[in-house]
Amino acid sequence: MKPNLKQWKQLMLFGICAWGLLFLVIFIYFADNNSVEPVPSAFSYIEDKKLPPIQGKQRVIMGALQDPSLSYAIDEGILNSFKSGPGSLKTIADVENYFESEDEFIMSKKKKATVYRDSNQSARYRQSSHSRQRKTRRNVRRAKQQMLEESDEWNGFSSTMSKSFLQKLWKGNVSSKMLTPRLQKARREYLRANKLGVSFSGKQNSRKLSAQELLCILKKRAHVRTLDGKEAPFSNLGWEKYFPHIPLNKLYPQGFSTCAVVSSAGAILNSSLGAEIDSHDAVLRFNSAPTHNYEKDVGNKTTMRIINSQILTNPSHHFSDSSLYKDVTLVAWDPSPYYADLHMWYHKPDYNFFPPYEHHRKKNPNQPFYILHPKFTWELWKIIQENSNEKIQPNPPSSGFIGILIMMSLCEKVHVYEYIPSYRQTDLCHYHEQYYDAACTLGAYHPLLYEKMLIQRINQGTEDNLLRKGKVTLPGFSTLHCPINDHIT
Repeated sequence: MKPNLKQWKQLMLFGICAWGLLFLVIFIYFADNNSVEPVPSAFSYIEDKKLPPIQGKQRVIMGALQDPSLSYAIDEGILNSFKSGPGSLKTIADVENYFESEDEFIMSKKKKATVYRDSNQSARYRQSSHSRQRKTRRNVRRAKQQMLEESDEWNGFSSTMSKSFLQKLWKGNVSSKMLTPRLQKARREYLRANKLGVSFSGKQNSRKLSAQELLCILKKRAHVRTLDGKEAPFSNLGWEKYFPHIPLNKLYPQGFSTCAVVSSAGAILNSSLGAEIDSHDAVLRFNSAPTHNYEKDVGNKTTMRIINSQILTNPSHHFSDSSLYKDVTLVAWDPSPYYADLHMWYHKPDYNFFPPYEHHRKKNPNQPFYILHPKFTWELWKIIQENSNEKIQPNPPSSGFIGILIMMSLCEKVHVYEYIPSYRQTDLCHYHEQYYDAACTLGAYHPLLYEKMLIQRINQGTEDNLLRKGKVTLPGFSTLHCPINDHIT
C-alpha cells in the first residue's frame, strides 16, 4: 500500500504544478492583450468634451490639451503656419491637419519612447500599425461629425463649428444655411415669433459696401444715446435726478488713444492676452465676467462694464454688493419694443431692472451708471439688417456689438478680442462658466452671425492677429474722414 500511496502523491504534485503553469500562461496571454491601447469608440471624443472646465489656475476648456507638457508643441505647430503675413489664409488647408489630428499627436507622443527602444524593423511595424489606427479613428470622427451636424438632437458639447465654417467666418463668407439644423431652427422660430414687433421698413443695400462706406454709415448713425429723464414716462416720475447729468459720449472729454473690448467667450482661455489687454488706455468688459484668477488670459483692468437687465434682477449675480460693479462706468440695457415706446417698455420691460437701478443710484449717486436708449440699440439693428443678405433675428444686437460701437465713439483705435473666434474656438460659452452651446458664438436670440460678418468687413487688423488672437482692430469714429453728403444705395 505504501508504494501505491507514494506514487499517488507524486501524481497529485505533478498535476498541481501543471495547473499552475497553465494558469500562468493564460495570465500572461491576457495581460499582453490588455496592454494594447484600444481604438476609441465613435463617441469617446464627445465624452471627453463633456468634462467641465476646472476654474482657476488649472482650468481646462473643451478642445484644449490636458497635458501641459504637450501644449507648447502643438500651439507652436499651428501658429507657425500663420506667420506668412498677408495672404496667410491660403495656408489654412495645412491648418486642418492640426485640427483633425490632435488626438493622434498626443497618442504618438505617448508611444514614442517605446518605439525608440525597439529595433528599426519593429519601429517600422509600429509606425505602420499606428498609421492604420490613425486613419481608422479619423474616419470615425468624420462620420461622427457629419452625424452630429445633421442631427436636430445635437447638443453642442463637441466642437460644433466645423473647421471649414470657421475659415469662412474668418473671411466673412458665411450664411445661415451653413449653420447646424438646431441653430437654423432657432433662427426660424425667432423670426416667426417676432416678440418685439419688428417691422423693418428700410431696404437692404443693393451692393456690398466697402469697409470705408460701412464705417462712415456707422459714424453717421450710431450715435450713443442714453436715457436722460427728459422723456415721458421718466420725466413724469422725477427720474431726471437719477440719470447722470453728463452724457456718456462726453464722459471722457479727452477720449482714449487705444481701447480693448474683451469678449467673455471661452476661446480666450489659454490665450495669454492679459498683459496686452491691460496695456490699453481703457478696457470694456461684459456682464459678470471676472478677472480674478483669469488675469493671465483676460487682464485685470476694467474701465467700463456693459450689463444686461438680467444682471440687475437675478440675485445670483449679487449686483448690489459684488466688487465687479464698483469703481467702473456701468452701462445697462434691456430689449424694448421695436418702436421704442418708452411707456410700454417702462411698465413691461424684458426684466424689471428699473427698481434695482433706482436703488443703486440712490446708494451710489457719484458712480457713472447709464441706461441705453432703445432707439440706439434698434438703430444698430437696422444697420446690420440693411447690410445683410438675409433676414436677421428680430431681436436687438448682442452686448458685444453694442460695446464695440460705444468704444468706437470714445477711442481712436479699438482692439476687440475673441468676438470673432480664433483657432481656439470652443463651444464653452463664457470663460468663467461651465456651459456649452454653439449659439453663444453664432447666435440664436441675437443676430450674432450677422454682427460678426459686419465687424469682419471693417476689420483693419491683420489675418495673423485674427487667427492667433481672435483680435479685430477698428478705427475710432473721430479718426474717420467721411463725405458730408454721402448717399449709398
